[in-house]
Amino acid sequence: MDNRNEMDDRGDPQDSAEWHSIRREAALVRHLLGSGVTGLGKANYADKAGEYYIAFFGLSIGLERLAKLTLVADYAIMENGEMPDKQYLKKFGHKIYELLNAVDDISKNRNLQLKYGRPTNEISAAIINCLDAFADAGRGRYANFAALDDPDFGEQEPIRKWWDDVAERILTEHYSEKPVQKRIENNAKIIDALISPFTFVNYTNEKGDAMNDVLSASIRTGKTEIVQRYGRFYALTVVRWLSNVFSQLSEVACYGHHIDAFFGVWEYFDTYRVDDSFLKTRKIWPLR
Repeated sequence: MDNRNEMDDRGDPQDSAEWHSIRREAALVRHLLGSGVTGLGKANYADKAGEYYIAFFGLSIGLERLAKLTLVADYAIMENGEMPDKQYLKKFGHKIYELLNAVDDISKNRNLQLKYGRPTNEISAAIINCLDAFADAGRGRYANFAALDDPDFGEQEPIRKWWDDVAERILTEHYSEKPVQKRIENNAKIIDALISPFTFVNYTNEKGDAMNDVLSASIRTGKTEIVQRYGRFYALTVVRWLSNVFSQLSEVACYGHHIDAFFGVWEYFDTYRVDDSFLKTRKIWPLR
């Protein structure tokens, strides 16, 4: 029996203030996540270092708020449609790792049948850890100010941490001793031979190291393209899993428990519930 037909006998969800609140939050989260993963695909050491911060802000806040939307849906199901107060969500703070574990528990306890489960590889785990650190004001969002009077803070600087913890893992998996490594290094040697006699290079890479020659800068550019593509991909696998959980749970709340506040809100996250071919190739998110 399709419980969706029962919507005909119920009121209009647009008459519910709660529906509007959840809808607005879903719309916000959708674009926070989109700006985050789009930023990952653009960020580089040269002229777009700021895109790293756009990515970290968008993803850390987006994942936190999507996880909290999931907690709200679960609470509403448990409490027969009653919504939680501020304190219920406040206790989690900005701790992304704990929030995602709580969502994982909900998914298992509700026996949700997910097409895309929680990614368990080292790269995805490193991404979550980096975003969790960034969400901590002292370690992440205000790191540049914290470093002003702490010369030993450098290792916790968000971009450096991303390269050390995430990018290096990506390069080990998708670059080192692969055909792409030979191609990038050969191209870099050609560029070096062509332009180094009359080219001045003065860049600082993501780890804070100076690059003063064409060869190293060209190789780094090639590596960055690999990190951009796969950093975006692995981050999207986390977003996809979380979107799956919220979407299914909101449908359960709406059709299984007659909680109209969640009617249709899952559609905001359909854009992320796509297969790997989209996650690897689409550069601008959310999909249109």
